[in-house]
Amino acid sequence: MLAAPASVSIWAGWVGLGTMAGFGLVHPLPGIADSFTLNSAITLPIGVEAYSAYALGTWLTSRPIPASARRFAAWSSLAALLLGLVGQVIYHLLTTLGYPKAPVAVVVFVACLPVLVLGAGATLHHLLGDDTTSQPADNTGAAPAVSAGDTSRPAVGEASPAAELDIPPAPALPAAETARPVRPGRPARSRKAKRPTPRPTLEGYLAQVRAALDANPEVDPTPAWCRKVTGCGVGTGIKLAAALAAEPDQTSASTRPELSSTTTSTQSGQEAA
Repeated sequence: MLAAPASVSIWAGWVGLGTMAGFGLVHPLPGIADSFTLNSAITLPIGVEAYSAYALGTWLTSRPIPASARRFAAWSSLAALLLGLVGQVIYHLLTTLGYPKAPVAVVVFVACLPVLVLGAGATLHHLLGDDTTSQPADNTGAAPAVSAGDTSRPAVGEASPAAELDIPPAPALPAAETARPVRPGRPARSRKAKRPTPRPTLEGYLAQVRAALDANPEVDPTPAWCRKVTGCGVGTGIKLAAALAAEPDQTSASTRPELSSTTTSTQSGQEAA
């Protein structure tokens, strides 16, 4: 139902335009059937619209066809539909304006359509004949299959031409090593971060100087001596000497005046700081 009214309108338009452009009754078989006549105006709807449907179906088909044929069918089908549209518009305009015959430009346009349709149809037909199953050359080294009618290769059990001419065979190439399957790698063991060495505290330094002082009670626990024993800094040595001087079990300042003066100077230095 969709195609019937369109076919009637398109047929009438092309036949009418062909009649106005000089298409009419012809004798296609002179000397064979003189009485047989044919109206050449029917070639326009059959040629143009039939090719439009043919090219459109080729373009939209799901069958495997060459890419060049599909591309040509796409563009040519759109061009054929456009020509059909222009032809219908021209016919209706000439009929509405009361032209009994088509202008020269329209006659040239209509006369060229059958030849254009023939060229487009032949081109699409030849493009559809291209091979769609050809594959690119295989470079993997596999020997191509030999057909039954191929006489260029010797059959099994026959001597090759090289053997007849006593030509030594080519040395066999070393077989490629079989690729070993890749084993999944073991998960990397997480290495524990090394703990930083704890910094010595004031109590640790104090224990060191006490042990050294017990081993040698005659020594004067000055800041320099504390730094020499523990390897601490200047400020820590002063604190250690002050702590030792403040302990009750140490010798009193009256019996050891030099220690008393050192302690006094240390305390005054700490108060100043």
